[in-house]
Parts: sequence; C-alpha cells; structure tokens
Amino acid sequence: MLQFNHEARGRSQWVRTLLPYVLAVGSVALALAVLLGFRKELQPHVYAVFLFAIVATALFGGLRPALTSVILALAASNYLEYLDARRVHLGFEDVIQLSIFATIGVSISLLMTQRRRAEGELARANEELRQLDHAKDEFIATVSHELRTPVTVILGWASILRQEDGEELRTTASQAIEQSARAQSRLIEDLLDMSRLTLGKLHLDRAPVALVSVVDQATAMARPAAEEKRVELSTGLPREPCVVDGDATRLQQICWNLISNALKFTPAGGHIDVRLAHDERNAEISVTDTGEGIPAELLPRIFEPLRQGRDSMAKGGLGLGLSIVRQLVSMHGGTVEATSPGPGMGARFTVRLPLLPASK
Repeated sequence: MLQFNHEARGRSQWVRTLLPYVLAVGSVALALAVLLGFRKELQPHVYAVFLFAIVATALFGGLRPALTSVILALAASNYLEYLDARRVHLGFEDVIQLSIFATIGVSISLLMTQRRRAEGELARANEELRQLDHAKDEFIATVSHELRTPVTVILGWASILRQEDGEELRTTASQAIEQSARAQSRLIEDLLDMSRLTLGKLHLDRAPVALVSVVDQATAMARPAAEEKRVELSTGLPREPCVVDGDATRLQQICWNLISNALKFTPAGGHIDVRLAHDERNAEISVTDTGEGIPAELLPRIFEPLRQGRDSMAKGGLGLGLSIVRQLVSMHGGTVEATSPGPGMGARFTVRLPLLPASK
C-alpha cells in the first residue's frame, strides 16, 4: 500500500510538472491553427496572435513553459513564412520584428513570474500576520489570567485573615501572599523587560563578572522548585572563574530563565544538567533536560516572542523568557541556540559568551 501511494504521488508530481509544457505547446498550436485558418485576414498581425499564446502560458504555466512557448512561436512564425514563400527568408526587417517579438515574449514571461512570486510572498506575509495576531490575542488573554490569579490568592487570604485569627493561619497566609506577590512581580518584570528590549531602553551595567558564581547562584535559586517537582538538578562548574564583561544581574537572569524553562517542561523524575565550560575565546553555559523536547518545526522560531507561547503559557508564565534570553545574550555579544532530538526526547540550550582577555 505504501509503495502504491508513493508511486501515485510520483505520477501526480510528474503530471503537474508536464502540464505547463503541454499548455505551451497547445497554446502555440492553437495560435498557429487560427493563423492558418485566417491567414489573409491576420497576415499583418502574425506576432500578435502568438503573443496571446505566450501570455496565457506565462499566466498559468510560469517562466520556463512561457520561454518554451516563445521558442515554439518563433518556429511557428517561420513555418508560416515557409508556407507562403516555400523558403525561410529573414531580411533585416524580419530580424528586427523577430527580436522585438522575442523580447516582448520574454519580458511578459518574466513579469508574470515575478507577479506570481510576489503574490505568493504576499499570501505568506498575510498568513504570518494572521498567526501573529492570533498569538497576540492568546498572549493578552494569558497575561490577564496570569496577573489575575495571584491577585485572587492575595485578596482571598487577606479576607480570611480579616475574619479569623491564629498564629498558624497567619503563617500560612503570609507565605501564600508572599509567594503570589513574587509570582506577580516576576510576570510584571518579564513584561517590562520585553518592553524595554523592544524599545531599546534596557541598558547593561557592565563590569567583569565571574560566570562560575552567576551559574552557581542561579542554580541554587532554582533548586527548591526542582526538589518540589522531584526533578534532579545537577551542575558542572570549572575551577576557573570564566570572567566576562557583562551585567551580573542580567547574566543571572539568562541562567535563571533557561533553568526555569527546563523545569517547566521536565516532568517529575526527570533530570536537568547545568554546565559551564570554556575554550580559549568563549565561555559556554548549557542547560540540558529530559523533558518534552521541541518539535523540529518550532526550533528555528523558539526564541521569537509569541512563537513558543502556546505550550509555554499553558504551563504557566507568559512565554517571554526565551525571547528575553536571546536579546540579553545578544547585548552581551554572545549567541544562544536550542537543539532537541524531537518531542519527548529533551532539549539543550547553549549560551556562548566572549571571555575577557585576562581569563582566556
């Protein structure tokens, strides 16, 4: 059955490839038949009839079939000359007319091909805009939900505290309120960072920064969440400090966002490995997880805002973390890439930053 389907697809592709050339031959043959039937009436307008055949082929067949129709039309026009004079006689005037005819035919073919290409690009751009508009609507709805959830928790516990009392209740309420406030603060900070980055208003407080301490602190911050989710979090750090020129806070934000993203998509019992290595020129931070992986079609756009958002936002958050990572890494003169064997096979994010000369 599979072989039959493959053969059927092959035949269908062959037919689609051949049809434009059949159109070229058929249109020129039809034009020649019209000229043969009305030779006296159309004698001054021989080339005009063939131009209609070329235009039709260019409209429905594309550039190469249209060029084929130009060649066939030239041959057909000479055939008519042969029928009239029993020989092919090309004087200077005939050469000029044939040159003009060929130029017009080729120009029409090129223009039609460019128009078809422009229409295709316009259709793709419109589809892209529709997808972005849909993603924007989803993003706005998610922002509203994510910002409302911690507020609801805070208001709920505040109402309970107003009605009831007790040391244990106050402790539980204060912890829930603080956790919700921190969650809301992170969401707002992501929105503000994305806005600053988009407007070019985020500036780095540059200084020599030891990446070993940055990666170690970011991992320590993420460890409680990993333990709560029962995800093993391991680190591998070199003895050298790996000093770079950058903003310590933003570098820690890069590491934190990558580890948080890995935690979001790694199920209980999974493993996340955070490593820092270096060569003579660059430091390399890698975050590897055993989570859900990334589909091949999403990999090229994983760092674009509003692209990875659907799955990311479904698991909490706004889906802006990776886009912020890419822009912060770029501001530090580095690169970031994502790789994944496929869905269900985990993912690896790698950040490369230039080392300061003293630490190479």
